[in-house]
Amino acid sequence: MTTEEHEWLKHNQNFTFYNDDYDSRIFFVDNGVQKGLYPYLIEDINKKLNTKFSIEVKDVDVLHEQFNKLENGAYFDFANTKERRENYFFVPTLYRVSTKIFFKDSKNIKDLVSLNHKRIGLVDDWYSTTNFVNQYESSLHYIPVKYKSLNELTAALQVGDIDAFVADTQVITDKAFPTLDLPRLENLYTSFAISKNNIELYTILVKYFTDLKSIEVKDMVKKSREDYFIYLFKKNEELKGLGVTVGYGINEFPASYLISNQYHGIAPTLFDSIKLIFKDSVNFTEPTLGECVDYDILLSTFENKCITDNYLLTKPYYSFELSVFNKLEGNFISRIADVNYSTVGILKNAYYYDYVKNNTLKVKMVFFDTFEEIIKAINDGEIDYAFGDQRLLLNHTINHDMYDLKTAGTLTKTFSVYMAVKKEHEALFKAINLISISSDNERLIKNIYINENEKFKRNDLWVLTSVLSGSLLIITFLLFRDYLAKKSQRRLLTMNESLIGSLEMASLYSDEETSEHNKRINIYSEHLSNLLKMPKAFVEEIRMIASLHDIGKIGIPHYILKKPGKLDPDEFDVMKQHVNIGYEIIKNTDLSLITKNIVLYHHEKWNGKGYLHLSGKDIPIEARIVSIADVYDALRQKRIYKEGFTHEVAIKIIEEERGVSFDPAIVDVFLKHHEEFRAIFENNQ
Repeated sequence: MTTEEHEWLKHNQNFTFYNDDYDSRIFFVDNGVQKGLYPYLIEDINKKLNTKFSIEVKDVDVLHEQFNKLENGAYFDFANTKERRENYFFVPTLYRVSTKIFFKDSKNIKDLVSLNHKRIGLVDDWYSTTNFVNQYESSLHYIPVKYKSLNELTAALQVGDIDAFVADTQVITDKAFPTLDLPRLENLYTSFAISKNNIELYTILVKYFTDLKSIEVKDMVKKSREDYFIYLFKKNEELKGLGVTVGYGINEFPASYLISNQYHGIAPTLFDSIKLIFKDSVNFTEPTLGECVDYDILLSTFENKCITDNYLLTKPYYSFELSVFNKLEGNFISRIADVNYSTVGILKNAYYYDYVKNNTLKVKMVFFDTFEEIIKAINDGEIDYAFGDQRLLLNHTINHDMYDLKTAGTLTKTFSVYMAVKKEHEALFKAINLISISSDNERLIKNIYINENEKFKRNDLWVLTSVLSGSLLIITFLLFRDYLAKKSQRRLLTMNESLIGSLEMASLYSDEETSEHNKRINIYSEHLSNLLKMPKAFVEEIRMIASLHDIGKIGIPHYILKKPGKLDPDEFDVMKQHVNIGYEIIKNTDLSLITKNIVLYHHEKWNGKGYLHLSGKDIPIEARIVSIADVYDALRQKRIYKEGFTHEVAIKIIEEERGVSFDPAIVDVFLKHHEEFRAIFENNQ
């Protein structure tokens, strides 16, 4: 800590943070006691800095007036806007939220178009309202109805005075209302707004969040979340004295699965919270593996007739598109009919059996008890293809060192995992549904494969430009951490997978349009490396790490990344720095030289006119491979600033750049097999 920071703390031991009087998981007052994530953060800051910071609650109108007068202090939950940045510094506080439409009538509201001529409740003081109005006022012909608080909104929706209301996902009520996404709106970030005459506090808090450990965040988020639901449901008389039986439902990664006779996964993690939340009202039996109608609650189940006849289903907490697997040298598929006349492996009682049976012709099905048996059967040539969740395949290949398999194609059919509650327990269902769809759950579940690696060193070059993404990333490291950490200690490969996953998610937060692009880059690069007959170890590695090529974009300002038109020369000079930033991010990690070469040199050109002016075979071959993959996919992909080109146009451009931008020998192989790259693009949207 600097001398100036020490001096500031010495004279500001009792500094005040201000917050309004709303109820949410991040701040609420229970019997006069402040609870939620913000109080836990302030408590932790006080403990580490030996301060006596406090939170003062004020009416939202008073708070806005004080804020606009630039009165001294720090403020929670004031959105980070260009105008406000003139007078305030903003430090993110671990929470990313999105703005949604909350409604009640699912029959009449199915999409955004159905909001036309509907009465929509709005709270003027909320930034989510301003954001919504600015983006949708001209395209949605809705009827605005103004209210002052969340309580007024929910009451109006319940009695039918409005058809829907706008709020962000930190808002929660005792009702699990359906929601609609608002795709034009960017995510909002909860922040400390700190007046610029307190620059020392700003730098202190940036350092605090940078150094905050994931285990500390895990404890704070878990405790504040559970505290809030206990507070929310403790007056629910319908749940008092209720006794229910509980079953796991399916036994499959990642929902619920056995390791050393103990269940792990999303379902048991959720159930631990549910037990704690209702510990004084509901008596739960300890769950065992069970099926439909055997239990009052199933923690992980797929939709089928037995379930829908007897249970109420929560919003799905895990979803995936059905994928097809085969051996590395096998064909790609673009539709399920491509497996006709082949032998396919399928799990006994698989939830996707009917779908496969009804959409294929003359397929021989071989049934297996476990996914491990399916993988072995593919390896041994007993079956041609297998069906399942792509992440399930990834989990098994990592844990069993099997890298001779690939995803041959991803189908459009989506399967989802639910919690199910017997219809006679409707009050308990509503409560559990509300818990299962909280924004904490949604964000964590999407990223359960990411494991923090403490060898990932931050440095000053990008910390300040990416602190927003970095601090939000901490939350994604919470589920399955212990299990994956043990694996990472035993195998360097798993450690690197975890680190790669963390870096990929950092890149995703910086530029969310690149998610599927990065996935395809891995597949293209692996396939092209195989065609070039590169060593097996090289192919395995490039399959994992090619997606990190643009990690440095985390340090590029969003106004440049998201610019809808062509970059001017100065902006392009900034954009070119992403290769150097990326290298700085990973240079102190245990990632390989191949990874570092790809990050630093993937924009080099064969003729020497790339970013760093390497030419010909001085450019590492891994960078030359990723360069072609990156350009092909970028040409095909629709982005904010352009429409996507057809495969034919993209191929013609790459052919024209043979010997100019690209290695001629690699281009020749790429062009010879160009239809296979078309299939990869079309199967991985």
